[in-house]
Amino acid sequence: MKHGHGDGKIEIVSGERLGEFALNIREALARRAYELFEARGYQHGNDLEDWFRAESELLHPSNVETWETDREVVVTAEVPGFRPEEIRIGVEPQRVTISGELDPKPPRLDKYPSRAPVALFHTLHLPAKVDPSKTSARLVDGLLKLVLPKVVR
Repeated sequence: MKHGHGDGKIEIVSGERLGEFALNIREALARRAYELFEARGYQHGNDLEDWFRAESELLHPSNVETWETDREVVVTAEVPGFRPEEIRIGVEPQRVTISGELDPKPPRLDKYPSRAPVALFHTLHLPAKVDPSKTSARLVDGLLKLVLPKVVR
């Protein structure tokens, strides 16, 4: 999907679509962990090591900070190398999930063509309840900023 003038939009996912969002990431990690298990000749006993290695290979570490004001919770995350259209944000009333997939074009003709190019995944619990429908997100120079208005009681 092309966006005018190169200003891609960050996708914000909430409600029923959150389950599908989390499942895609878990499937990519499970696939890579299984590839590592295969590469070791199907030797059992290292499944946690395989999972952690899959996470370290597929998931980009991100420096994330959170703070709150009277009206909102603000989250910033360093996501160098990502374009807005490669980032998806999952928002629940007290949790945010940031994920990013690098565009696989040109096609990656590597040894593991089935490997999903998930490269960023971070979940954090929020200090207050927020309204997912009013969340806004901006990406400027590799810094993602989310503004999450608090639920007014």
